[in-house]
Amino acid sequence: MDRETALAEFDSARDAFLAALREAPDDSLPYLRSGDIYAIGGLAVHCNRVLKHYRRVLDRLGAQEGVEFRAADPPGEEAMANRRALAGLAPAERRPELDELDSLHQGVRKAALGLPAGAWEVKTPVFYDDAAEAYPTSPDDVIRWLRDHYREHVPHAGELLAEWRASRVL
Repeated sequence: MDRETALAEFDSARDAFLAALREAPDDSLPYLRSGDIYAIGGLAVHCNRVLKHYRRVLDRLGAQEGVEFRAADPPGEEAMANRRALAGLAPAERRPELDELDSLHQGVRKAALGLPAGAWEVKTPVFYDDAAEAYPTSPDDVIRWLRDHYREHVPHAGELLAEWRASRVL
């Protein structure tokens, strides 16, 4: 997919995700269904963590010129985000978390737009987590993954909200 179309769909997916979160009343933000790893408000925390991670990958893709690398995050970042995603958000935390999401989203967009046009579909070997083999990754792949990630959590947010509402009726 060309860069402009990919970024437009990335924006659209973010907008759908934000619309799903706007449906959640403040007192639903800490709701966690049994067996889940994200509270309703924790979905924003989780998406922010994923945006940070893939922004780093995107930056490296632009700088590495096809040279393999290992995607790395600051120590403890993922564990802290996972704890916060499990706990959800207090009402006063919603706006700052969504502001951060907007900032991170715009940063990913800016990084994607800053790449040379010819680099958009160039695959670079990237090692994720503790993988022994690299996964060929292009900037287009990163934006597609992020777009799909937002989209994955739109129905997830709706399901959690429906379950939260049902739990309040009992």
